[in-house]
Amino acid sequence: MKFNRRQILLGGLGVGITATTAKDYQIKQQQKQLQALAKQQIPQDQQSLLKAAFQADAERIYEGQKIVDALNLSPPKISYNREMSKLLIQCSKIATQQYLTGKTISDYDGSIKTLPAYNKKLDRYEQIASFQGKETQISEKVAVNLPNDSLGNFSDPLEQQFNTTEDQVEQAIQEIVTLSKEIPVYFGFVLSSPENNIIIFRGTQTRIEWINNFTALQKDYTDPISGQYFGKIHQGFIKNYLRIVAPMPKSIAQKLDPTIPCYITGHSLGASLAILAALDIAINTPQLKNKIQLYTYASPRVGDPTFAKLHAQYIPNSYRVVNLADIIAFMPPTQSVGTYVDVGQEWSFLSHQNDFMPNHVVDTYLAAIERGVETNRDRQYPISGLT
Repeated sequence: MKFNRRQILLGGLGVGITATTAKDYQIKQQQKQLQALAKQQIPQDQQSLLKAAFQADAERIYEGQKIVDALNLSPPKISYNREMSKLLIQCSKIATQQYLTGKTISDYDGSIKTLPAYNKKLDRYEQIASFQGKETQISEKVAVNLPNDSLGNFSDPLEQQFNTTEDQVEQAIQEIVTLSKEIPVYFGFVLSSPENNIIIFRGTQTRIEWINNFTALQKDYTDPISGQYFGKIHQGFIKNYLRIVAPMPKSIAQKLDPTIPCYITGHSLGASLAILAALDIAINTPQLKNKIQLYTYASPRVGDPTFAKLHAQYIPNSYRVVNLADIIAFMPPTQSVGTYVDVGQEWSFLSHQNDFMPNHVVDTYLAAIERGVETNRDRQYPISGLT
């Protein structure tokens, strides 16, 4: 039996109406059942219900702190080194300048000595490596009209109406074709001296990296070499870490002197990379494990309580420097899409610059640490500034 286009259209419409009606009936029946069940479960005493809701809301405020307290992590075995911290935060600023210079000057070799933030205190160090990876760069966006797949002219009024509507949609909608390419960029560098080694990662610079930063979905993390499970970690941060392709941090770490301290550091995104790199190096370069000291600045939260506890076992000497006015340092929330907790002993300061980004940038951290105002003592702030 042959069907013309009109019969197909009307037949499809009929099937759609029938399916929709059946679906609506099913949904309404389910809603009635749920409403009946809900009525059975609602307490007669509405005040008791309201009181329970208030109590649950109050308790939820402190759930995050309870999760952190339950970890019962031991303090670092080595004291926080304020002078070293001043040098490390300076290196974080240099890492940002290294990235920007590499994007601007095509033949730049990654050397930090020519950068404005370079400090003479670094003269005793040799730069033995620079981390490079791939960054997606959007070069052009092109609007392309969708092809008009016309079926011809028909005398049937229903067919004409169908084709007219189809043509209008095709004219209104355009497909945006994005032309992009991956370019090599700098993620940080490695310094070596007779006294210690330093591994530095730069902070967030691109829109893609910010998107990865706020992709708060968690994924299970198992070290690919040792096979050990480390809990759940932030999907965006591990994605950024894996973008470092030459050399991988654990590869360069194998060449470092295992008898002297190895400082690993970073600001913002660089802090999350430093947290993952420190663990990666401790697992796969065991001769360096006891020499690692991790200093992070403006670090977002990377993993769940299991990750934080195991990280502390592998990296006991870990310090988290945070501006209490910096919202990035408290993201993702402890309980969001998964559970997140901080890594490292907290050293804090308060510097409010009246805006989101100034509270977060590396220069704000640099200024505070240069003045030596960060502390690990509990702070007592008034609930109101009014007296």
